[in-house]
Amino acid sequence: MKITLRPVDDNNREAVLALSVREDQPFVASNEVSLRQADETNAQKPGVARPFGIYAADKLVGFCMFAFDPETTEIEYRYWLWRFMIDKKEQDKGYGQAAMQEIIKYFKGNGADRLYLSTEPENERGLHVYHKAGFRETGIITGDEIVLMRTLKGPRRTIKDLCGVNINERLRIREKRGLGVSVALYDGEDLNTYCAGSGRFGQDFPVNPDMLFQAGSVSKPMFALTLLRYADKGLIDLDADISGVVPDFVRKGPMTFAALLSHTAGFNLHGFPGYRADHGPLSLEDVLSGRGVTPKLRRIRPYGRQFIYSGGGFTLAELAFTRITGVTLREAFQKEVAEPLGLKRTGYFQPLDEELVPNAAFGGRLAEKEDPAHGYHYYPEHAAAGLWTTPTELVTIGRALSKSWREGGLLKKETARRMLTPVMDNYGLGIHSFRGDIGYHDGWNEGFLTTWMFSLREDLCVAVMVNRSADELDWKQSYVAIDLFQTVEERLADGTDKSEWENYCGKYEKNEEDFPLEEVFMKEGKLCARVAADDGEETYQLYPIGDRAFGRKGGFVRITFGENSLSIDGIACKKL
Repeated sequence: MKITLRPVDDNNREAVLALSVREDQPFVASNEVSLRQADETNAQKPGVARPFGIYAADKLVGFCMFAFDPETTEIEYRYWLWRFMIDKKEQDKGYGQAAMQEIIKYFKGNGADRLYLSTEPENERGLHVYHKAGFRETGIITGDEIVLMRTLKGPRRTIKDLCGVNINERLRIREKRGLGVSVALYDGEDLNTYCAGSGRFGQDFPVNPDMLFQAGSVSKPMFALTLLRYADKGLIDLDADISGVVPDFVRKGPMTFAALLSHTAGFNLHGFPGYRADHGPLSLEDVLSGRGVTPKLRRIRPYGRQFIYSGGGFTLAELAFTRITGVTLREAFQKEVAEPLGLKRTGYFQPLDEELVPNAAFGGRLAEKEDPAHGYHYYPEHAAAGLWTTPTELVTIGRALSKSWREGGLLKKETARRMLTPVMDNYGLGIHSFRGDIGYHDGWNEGFLTTWMFSLREDLCVAVMVNRSADELDWKQSYVAIDLFQTVEERLADGTDKSEWENYCGKYEKNEEDFPLEEVFMKEGKLCARVAADDGEETYQLYPIGDRAFGRKGGFVRITFGENSLSIDGIACKKL
């Protein structure tokens, strides 16, 4: 069977447009749509879209279209099988598999090292063809389509990464029976999800985008968001003295929600270890009185004078909230956040509802150590640690907060800006605020880790959740999220004028203690900063985030260049 690929031109365009698939195959756009997209793409970047007719001898039997962009720095966007179809009259004749081999030969012959495609998971017929040709799922879901990949050089393996970040390698995910990771990333246009490993250690229980994970301290900004919704309605006063509402735990005021949410109220109880899933119920009063596994709440620092992270303070705020409003946090969050945003799998489910258990991750090896049917802990401290959610729904919340910051929405604009303006130590009301334009929070529960961050300037958010909480993974899991965020942030700023970068190079006076920059220089086409360190010096790559503004790879610093000067997080430094 001789199959050839012939470019679509004026001689065969009409014949290609006449091809179609069966009515029960709604997974491929019409060839008319595909050719229009090819014309639009090539008008912007000639030669990227490459449409071909598929011929058996001299008979047209199908159509395919490639996205071919070897010059892009984004590896996962270089080589794509964008469209592939066999005409309904020519199916079941072996043309699909034969054509796929010609397509692979074309990409190999033109220097491609890997080939991507995407399709709906319901496209069973298409998936059969792709699997037979050597394509395998990457774990990425973009929109409603799963992404597959085939290597074209070297060993046949699936490169599992998202935006160039090898998540499995970074977090040591060992496929089906180890531990798992779930990621969601909104990049300004599309929602991408990535899942790998097992949601339950030792079991063949693949992570999926809807699988529930415990969010740990990411529960705190969700409580703050719920409370601020009440504040927007005039039902809660953030600055009123609430010591009279909780006199059993606060003997002397003042005590405000604002102080409790910003960790400046001076209380102990940094965090909570949780209880076996089958533990009897505990009230907020039980926890704060020390009748659980943690000490009694007490004030250990002067009120309002310094930052001291306190899950106990958040638990006290939750108690005051429930006494003032007469509703539980679970009820309030559902009404004020989940319903307006259309969230279906996020809530303060403590204990976890039995109907939700079948698609819930288990924390670390808790199922082996405690309860095989419920491998997670019970957290009666809802506001501090009790949230169950998915990365996809965390991204929805992050985008809503970002929109509220920019123009108002779920929260009033002024309320969102107060929430995300640091009070002390880069912490606002229930959330970290870095660089003036990033909202951020990590979370740890026994067996779970979460990192969630979003841009205030643009529609960008990432959430990473893993069912492992060994201390050694804390920074690794957080830095995966940071790398994903910064990769997309740099991509969104791609229009910046690089010809100016040489003008920024030189030595600068050191005025910033946290980032004592000494020199800016170019290295292999990238802008870098040399920074003084205790044991000598360190070098960091800078990346563009806006007009004359740069971030630091792997951290939260904003550097803005001026005329013979720069500023680091607002602190000016003169060029020497």
